[in-house]
Amino acid sequence: MLNPSYQQLSFHQQIISLTQNYPCPRCTCGSLEPFGLTETFKCNSCERAYVPLRGGRLLYPANSMGIKIAPTFWWDGLRWHWAGTTATSRQLSSIVALFLMPLVALNVALYMNIGAGMLPEWCSPVLLTAVMGLLTIQMIYFTCWDFDFLTKRKA
Repeated sequence: MLNPSYQQLSFHQQIISLTQNYPCPRCTCGSLEPFGLTETFKCNSCERAYVPLRGGRLLYPANSMGIKIAPTFWWDGLRWHWAGTTATSRQLSSIVALFLMPLVALNVALYMNIGAGMLPEWCSPVLLTAVMGLLTIQMIYFTCWDFDFLTKRKA
């Protein structure tokens, strides 16, 4: 049985104050500190910059990512929670299209027996589709996602 003296933890979004320091949600070893006279935070370890938006309830990356998709976070008073991504509907639809095009092209080529003599006997269409899907999703991930290992870390 649980001890009744334990308090029930409830996670509520708290407003991110520009006067406080917070742990970095990405590198977890640095801390977010207010940066100059702007409304941004900068990590003292990985040097990422963040902006609290939507009434100070969500933390977004401060710099433009281009085609990269970065995660957003919300603060509950103890730790950061994943709140989604910065992806637009146009980016998501292009990612789905880029994922499906090679798979459709492969299955059409297999259906029409193009290059069938080059494949070994153990290579089935299901296996080829799965391998092509994994390779395509890895390519999209490396192209579009913002990575932790690309950040600068201080020695």
